[in-house]
Amino acid sequence: MKTLIIALLGTLSFGTINAQDKLYKKNGDMIEVKVTEINARVVSYKKADNPEGPTYTINKADVSKVVYPNGSEDFFGEAENKRSIDRKPKKYGNNILSVMPMQITSNVGVGLAYERVIDQAGILSFYMPVTMAFANNNNTGTPAGTSTATSYYIMPGLKFYPTGGKGVVRYAVGPNLAYVTGQRYVNDLLYDSNGNIIGQDVGMRTHSALGIMITNSLNINPTSHLHLGLELGLGFTYFNKVNNRNMNADGLAQFGFKIGYRF
Repeated sequence: MKTLIIALLGTLSFGTINAQDKLYKKNGDMIEVKVTEINARVVSYKKADNPEGPTYTINKADVSKVVYPNGSEDFFGEAENKRSIDRKPKKYGNNILSVMPMQITSNVGVGLAYERVIDQAGILSFYMPVTMAFANNNNTGTPAGTSTATSYYIMPGLKFYPTGGKGVVRYAVGPNLAYVTGQRYVNDLLYDSNGNIIGQDVGMRTHSALGIMITNSLNINPTSHLHLGLELGLGFTYFNKVNNRNMNADGLAQFGFKIGYRF
């Protein structure tokens, strides 16, 4: 866990340092800068690799647009004139509330998720998905008539957006803790301390587990408020109990589709 936290902080520092403005010239060139001022005639900036160095200027007539780390854009010249009538800058909120109509963990289920942007550039977010998975008799091998087993997954974590989370299409990756509670069907042989079979445990049992996952997500914001997402997480449990019996570590996986409201 300590190693994972150190790696995450290092990655976050790298992403924050490299969250620079992108200045596009009309000749097709693009340079990474930190814009300091835009006035009627020129754009003033510092070089991305020397933020404490001298300030440079470029005529606005030679600039096509400037793209900022949060996804907003400033257009100049003809591009500005073409978009001035109907262009409304998108203002992305810092909160996202989503429904997950399809969520696959150990079984198929549904869920809800809440995301909160932590920093001003939108690089780091707190993320809390909660899902409910269902298992029936058809894939458990248990006697007919056994009720459906329900498991709950609570997975608080962080999402790191290398290019900032406030844009139309953004990729994110980050760690999640995974707490699992509920019921599961078992069909296990029981052994004594010498390795001899002493019985069999078959049926629906209480289950709890704790693990960690790394989640990759594709986040799409077609409008300022509509949010769509796909995510895939993989990991493992380091605490796993069924009816107070310690079990071997299990793999963890989750895949889901989200549709939500950003505000």
